[in-house]
Amino acid sequence: MEATELIQVMDQIEKKGLEWKAVEEKVKVSEALLRLYAKSGPVPVTIMKALKKVLEEAAN
Repeated sequence: MEATELIQVMDQIEKKGLEWKAVEEKVKVSEALLRLYAKSGPVPVTIMKALKKVLEEAAN
């Protein structure tokens, strides 16, 4: 996946006011590593799927 998509998802997480510690626990990836992927790409599909799932759960 592209880093731009990760950046968009991370922005959505921040706009929803989700705690990064909770997100880290659910996706099992640190915020620091996510930011590194955002700068360098490509992003593993499994991480993107997990982040999108967190957003979906927050919407419900």
